[in-house]
Amino acid sequence: MKRCLRNGSGVISDLPEALLLQILSLLPVKDVVSTSVLSKPWRSLWKLVPKLNFGYENNQSEHETYSEIVCRLLLSNKAPVLESLHLDFKAGKCRAVDVGMWIGIAYARNVRDLVLHVISEKGYFTFPTSLYNCETLESLTLMSWVFVDVPSKVCLKSLRTLRLENVEYKDDETFLNLLSGCSNLENLVVSRGDLRNVETFTIAVPSLQRLTINDYNDEQ
Repeated sequence: MKRCLRNGSGVISDLPEALLLQILSLLPVKDVVSTSVLSKPWRSLWKLVPKLNFGYENNQSEHETYSEIVCRLLLSNKAPVLESLHLDFKAGKCRAVDVGMWIGIAYARNVRDLVLHVISEKGYFTFPTSLYNCETLESLTLMSWVFVDVPSKVCLKSLRTLRLENVEYKDDETFLNLLSGCSNLENLVVSRGDLRNVETFTIAVPSLQRLTINDYNDEQ
């Protein structure tokens, strides 16, 4: 495998650590961890990668569940700041308490960008209310089969970008509560699917600079 890493003038290991971490940040977590067998210097380098992408299908094992793999690798990561965390998981295969633990670990690591993609065949997944309280989060994406039930108190004061892609809301108030807690929101992307529980879709955010709405209810 090391032979494959050679380029014309040497090996990739000769590159500066900062550049190596940028390269590793582009790979799925499973591939990042596998680099630990290359040589002694690589044994701990993977733990410093600041961007983690956990694809559900790529993180399966006979010995560990997806939840156990995510938790173990999140706790092993030693990057000074967790810049990005992307989680794909199946509702029904992962317990709500496990998902809450992942979010708690990410928030404790001052995560900047969080993507939560729910894969489901049995219905919507409701995230713990702790998701909506973080002082460092700058970008949040909720994708597919997410049921948004937001309490009255929300604190996402550092959030600049919010993407809500094909999620369901408890009611009108839930959507308003979410936006009211994003006092510095600049970029909002909303993909509207089946809004059975929302009668009035209101967006009132003084700090907003960019708004994108994909309305799949529009017959045109």
